[in-house]
Amino acid sequence: MGDKRQLWTDAFLTALADCGVLTYAAEAAGVDRGTVWRRREADPDFAAQCELAIEMAADKLEQEARRRALEGVEEPVYQGGQLIGTKTVYSDQLLALLLKGRRKKVFADRTELTGADGGPVKAQVLVVTGVPSDEIPIEDIV
Repeated sequence: MGDKRQLWTDAFLTALADCGVLTYAAEAAGVDRGTVWRRREADPDFAAQCELAIEMAADKLEQEARRRALEGVEEPVYQGGQLIGTKTVYSDQLLALLLKGRRKKVFADRTELTGADGGPVKAQVLVVTGVPSDEIPIEDIV
């Protein structure tokens, strides 16, 4: 059993590091994903290896996003139905996402709550103790 388990484990972890999706990696390794889930629950070392493989896949995605943002991708240019060349297209969206992820203090989305005319938000706190009664409408309490 150990040899068979090791065979699918190596194939699974390699595929997981490539694609980052447990279901696809299990399929590539020829093992049922339920088997993988059960082993992750029972084997902390295997679970850690899975997390490392997923991080490796995420690193690949980040590297590709960075490449597309900074180096761009070549897209065909057509005129009159004829291919006349290519142009390099950069992704401002990917660049913004990368900055938001890596430089949160500067680029993260923020929401500021203000009250009337830009003043502070006023809040009322009502503490009700005891058993609620159907006899007194909530509007009469507030």
